[in-house]
Amino acid sequence: MTTQVTGEALAPFKKLIHDIEQAFREKDIRKAMAQFVPDADITSYGFLSDIYNKNELEQHWVDYFKGHEIAEKSEENYTVYMYGEAACLCLTYTSRDSGTPKKRMTLFLENHNGAWLIRHRHHSYSPQ
Repeated sequence: MTTQVTGEALAPFKKLIHDIEQAFREKDIRKAMAQFVPDADITSYGFLSDIYNKNELEQHWVDYFKGHEIAEKSEENYTVYMYGEAACLCLTYTSRDSGTPKKRMTLFLENHNGAWLIRHRHHSYSPQ
């Protein structure tokens, strides 16, 4: 049965988002990639490109970090559903001082030895 995660049970999912945001602020690609499943079979759809493996994602971030600063998020809203060792995390947020519209991120996560890791990532603007 699918269950919605609430309250204190959201802590590992919020930590995952915090850790990846920290990696982005530090432009630490290794730390960011550590939040993904260990094999290369991932997908990531976003503002700039569609990516179909970890090597492509890593190169995308190398190129992206050369010309961009990472804005801090505010107004985060989490929704998480779990089914066994899988979870879907939906996050909406705005970036501080960016003037951009609200954004959303959806992650399909797998539990690997107690750690929630990203298998699939979708990142886009929220529809108006």
